[in-house]
Amino acid sequence: MSDAMKTDPMQTVLVVDDEKVIRDGCTRLLNLEGYRVLAAGNGREALDLLATEPMDLILCDLVMPVMGAFEVLEEVTANYPDLPLIVITGHGTVANAVEAMKKGAYDFITKPFRADHLVLIVKRALEKQTLERRARELQEAQAQNLYDLAMEKSRIRTIINCMADGVLVTNRDLEMVLHNPALMRLLGLSTALVEPTALSDFLADEDLEKGLKSILETSGEEAVLISRELRRGNRYLHTLSAPVHGLDGQVLGTVTVFQDVTTFKQLDEMKSEFVHMVSHELRSPLASIKQLLTVVLDGLAGELMDKQKDLLSRSHLKIQGLLELINDLLDVAKIESGHSFQQQTPLRLGEVLEQTIALVRPRAESQNVSLRLDLPPELPLIQADPRSMEELFTNLISNAVNYSPAGGDVTVSAVSHGDYLAVMVSDNGIGIEPEEIPKIFDKFYRVKHPKTRQVIGTGLGLAIVKGIVESHRGSIEVESQPGAGTTFRVLLPTIPQT
Repeated sequence: MSDAMKTDPMQTVLVVDDEKVIRDGCTRLLNLEGYRVLAAGNGREALDLLATEPMDLILCDLVMPVMGAFEVLEEVTANYPDLPLIVITGHGTVANAVEAMKKGAYDFITKPFRADHLVLIVKRALEKQTLERRARELQEAQAQNLYDLAMEKSRIRTIINCMADGVLVTNRDLEMVLHNPALMRLLGLSTALVEPTALSDFLADEDLEKGLKSILETSGEEAVLISRELRRGNRYLHTLSAPVHGLDGQVLGTVTVFQDVTTFKQLDEMKSEFVHMVSHELRSPLASIKQLLTVVLDGLAGELMDKQKDLLSRSHLKIQGLLELINDLLDVAKIESGHSFQQQTPLRLGEVLEQTIALVRPRAESQNVSLRLDLPPELPLIQADPRSMEELFTNLISNAVNYSPAGGDVTVSAVSHGDYLAVMVSDNGIGIEPEEIPKIFDKFYRVKHPKTRQVIGTGLGLAIVKGIVESHRGSIEVESQPGAGTTFRVLLPTIPQT
């Protein structure tokens, strides 16, 4: 027999026959084929062996003293239903062998039998047993997987249903496939949603839908998070959307978390109103005090001694600093409330940058900082408020000068970038640590560094810059390397050319 016909040596065949010559012949033949063979002289001995160790197949003579194949088959069918049994019979008892097959025997073989015929029947019986066993294992594994999946889905739904924040899961067709009661409450929905339901049927928000579509267009394990704010009635909701990846890394859908930020919005509005009111109340008396100090310093109220003039000059500078802080606070409050006055017109930004450079250059020269403007011959027009642009770039360029060491370089450049105009303000100063970058646009936040202690500021300049950029539908990016310098990149939409 060829190697291909050899079987796993771990498979055990039990030969049951009252004729020793049959038992020995089958044992030698099956051993040559790689099977482990045990032998029994009657059915009772066979059942005793079955009770002590597992078998893979039984070859059993139909008629034997003590117990024959029918009795063995009955016990095997009841206690070992997966164990195949092949009946060995003579020509005169073929009808009985057929009857045994009806009762559960796998097949029968008649005496005298050929060696190859016996091996073929044994091999087929064991192959059938192996296939049936694998099929059962597969069915059991599938059943277990379905059970585990159902349990996992139940756990996930339980967790999601207990969350205070709303959760919305969509598939690739932007159909809602999972949500929780908090989402219904936040969206003000009273009718239960059936899963799946088209997103547009219960949440008509073009910006959110556009963001989810952009997530679905991503590929691989690319990390995409889209954050935005939407309003539903008197509620302000902050949403954070991310992709749902499959095992192969493909995007299967999206998940969005809705958080109610109404209370924070109201507190922020109250704070802004308070700052606005206090700033107005302080600015008028401070302006009057400054004016009176100016009168005294100019000698219009009488001659001053040097010591008096020095003290009054210091007071004058402090009041000027307070007025600048108040003006910054008012600017921030106006930008955040959306009440800042802007007259956006077609603007050549190059002219604004030239004027700003001319304004800041004396300060740069006094600090021994080189200030350079690098502009192409032609820049596209932008739709912007001139005063806001001047304030924006005055803040950025002044910061670059202030945070540059003596002998440092500050470069302002611009380039057309698709539908946007990109303006870069670069320095080779102290730089910003990576963990500081996300905070620099926060109000009153200033980077802590031993070399910047002498720099005077309110910590509101970059907050104003970001507000102005966003009010012009633009964006601002920061690239910085500690000890090597910083580049602020402002993108402003250009006016389409006809």
